[in-house]
Amino acid sequence: METVQKEIKEAALTNNCPECFSNEGLILTFYQKHIKSAWFKKATGEITDKIVCNNCHTTIYPVRWTEDIERVREFYLKTVENPKTYFKLTKLTIFILLGIVIAAIVVFVLIQKQLLLV
Repeated sequence: METVQKEIKEAALTNNCPECFSNEGLILTFYQKHIKSAWFKKATGEITDKIVCNNCHTTIYPVRWTEDIERVREFYLKTVENPKTYFKLTKLTIFILLGIVIAAIVVFVLIQKQLLLV
């Protein structure tokens, strides 16, 4: 099973970076979790975020966030619309299910014919 984080929104922040203290270069990105397997594809409602400084090329983890960064993050989190979720079966799953249904119908019909002959 493969998990992919797809970007749904990106915003440039003007807050000071806690690492290099630059007030330009912080990028806040929101992601939606997608799950893929051989049987199905699913987009969940789970939203994650990440803050990266493009000046010092550092990921800013929540431990290093200032109160200002937390407030701006909360603001942008409210602006993110609920992402659309879905659940889709793959073609392989559909063919297998279709085969099971056809086999069940054939067995049912054969059993009915055997009962009528007796």
